[in-house]
Amino acid sequence: MNDPLISTIIVLSMIALLILLSRLNSSKSLTRRKSTILKNLAELQPHIESENDYERKDAIIRLDNMLAKAFNYKYRNSNSCGYNLKKANKLFRKDTYQKLWDVHKLRNNIVHKDQLVTLNESKKAYHIYKLCIRKILK
Repeated sequence: MNDPLISTIIVLSMIALLILLSRLNSSKSLTRRKSTILKNLAELQPHIESENDYERKDAIIRLDNMLAKAFNYKYRNSNSCGYNLKKANKLFRKDTYQKLWDVHKLRNNIVHKDQLVTLNESKKAYHIYKLCIRKILK
């Protein structure tokens, strides 16, 4: 064999090894991100059940941010929650998908119209977010 052929084979082997190592590292990073989202989801439940209106509002905003991160994880993109939500219509049953849109709209009303959220509304919203985020991260 000649030297250029051997050099080419060695270089291509090194490139393949680098690609393989970067994929393994990326996979670990995605797994950590997924477990962080699920941990943060569980930590928000006491805030959802708070008697403080502002704490509940903040928790719903944070839940929507987690939903956006879950979609970014699933679709491996950095698009907005609303954009990915439109894309996700096949992931859920029609009624669940509508409820998810409803809680996303609730979040928008909290942010843009300073809407108050009752304890019952916040518990229902948490249930929908939790159900959907877990399904997205499966």
